[in-house]
Amino acid sequence: MCANIHPWEAIFRNNDWPFNEPFADFGKVVEKYRLHSCHCLLDLGCGTGRHTLNLEKEGFRTVGADISPTGLGITQRRLVSENLNVELVLLDARYPLPFKNDAFDGVFSTQVIHHALTAQVRLAIHEIYRVLIPDGVAFVTIAGKLNEEYDYEEIEPDTFVPLNGSEKGLPHHIFTVAQVQEEFVDFILEDVSIVADGYVIKILARKR
Repeated sequence: MCANIHPWEAIFRNNDWPFNEPFADFGKVVEKYRLHSCHCLLDLGCGTGRHTLNLEKEGFRTVGADISPTGLGITQRRLVSENLNVELVLLDARYPLPFKNDAFDGVFSTQVIHHALTAQVRLAIHEIYRVLIPDGVAFVTIAGKLNEEYDYEEIEPDTFVPLNGSEKGLPHHIFTVAQVQEEFVDFILEDVSIVADGYVIKILARKR
């Protein structure tokens, strides 16, 4: 892998991303967005578009955003095949988002923002809060533990980089429920649950 290629770009170029179906609780999240009259959503870290397409099909005006040009290209082709028109944005969620305050009714982000250093994860949480309207809904999933099949280097407390596997070189910041409650303190937390045998923590929250 070339040094200037981000690990996510390499993953999508190599077709190493195995998931095409929506997240298991997708239907419940859609119901929550509708309950709070959400219309405009940000799919942050949309990858190859598995949720972008389905959010648009559910009637939401969706913006898909990702760090990988290849991922966005795959998303665009899938959208065209479904006759859907969605704005796609190339961005890095570790930095301030290129959207105005209160730009979205809801944010959807699965297994994205924990792939960073602690300060960058905190910035991503802050940016999700910033771009949401008051009472806007955020659904976010993050890592609850490491995959023991791989070897890791701890580069700072609770942040590990795989030394092998398809996500080699991609930081993983590991959360506990207590840390979620601390880092998402500005939000109203409606649900914080450990799923997938502890590998995933899912968060349903609203902007105060």
